[in-house]
Amino acid sequence: MAEIKGENKKSIPFNIKDMNLQERGKFVNLYTKAEMSNPMDWASFAECCLIATDLTENQLMDLTDVDIILVAKEAYLIINNKKKDKK
Repeated sequence: MAEIKGENKKSIPFNIKDMNLQERGKFVNLYTKAEMSNPMDWASFAECCLIATDLTENQLMDLTDVDIILVAKEAYLIINNKKKDKK
């Protein structure tokens, strides 16, 4: 279980899904694209949340734009830390 502090909510709990290589590749590509985009590619951050977490579209609709970006970032950090920890 992961959790971030949200803008309007005290906390936003979510689980990271077990992803296969294809899903992980799509997630990392979208996250990298979103991070480097100008103007910001918010839709890619939202898609990252759907790929990597157990949050649904309805749950994401209840979050602010910033919250969605923070969830995607936390998911990215957790996924990469899991890979580091396996070494």
